[in-house]
Amino acid sequence: LALSGGRRAIVVVLPQTFPDDTIADAAVAMWRTLRAAEVIKVSRTDAATARSALGRATLIWIPGGFPSHFMQTLAATPLAEIIRERFSSGVTIGGASAGAVAMSSTMLADEVAPDGTPLDGPATVEGLGLWPEAIVSPHFTERPRLPSLMAIVSDHPNLIGIGLDEGTAVIVFKGAFDVLGRGTVS
Repeated sequence: LALSGGRRAIVVVLPQTFPDDTIADAAVAMWRTLRAAEVIKVSRTDAATARSALGRATLIWIPGGFPSHFMQTLAATPLAEIIRERFSSGVTIGGASAGAVAMSSTMLADEVAPDGTPLDGPATVEGLGLWPEAIVSPHFTERPRLPSLMAIVSDHPNLIGIGLDEGTAVIVFKGAFDVLGRGTVS
């Protein structure tokens, strides 16, 4: 929030990480509690309203959920390209869990569908590409993910594997990052 204007920030929350709005509604409540000037949940159905909201944002937030579902939902819309354009113009983009995963160009694919059905597909899919050098794995220590991340990095040796613990964040800026929170980054 501090990077995005503090209490003058306009936070736009993307609900597409989940089939319903429960996670997005929780994120909206969080940003309101943190006293952002305005918090807007992007419309799932009105592209013009979504485009307008993203155009005003000083912070675009991607909540937890399902990163592959998020990217598949955006594929039929102009939203992914708008997010990339806003990022290029200096707008802060942040995310929790699935939102952090989606920052990569090559991102971790969903292991289960939103209905809980196990998925047997590729380990990686295309993400937003906002942090193209990295592949981000959330809940890293809590859900022992070192072996799976190491296997993916060995398949993609040009990428840096980033394991994020819960309650932990990285702020990426000009080729470096700072770690914040209660956990660690591997």
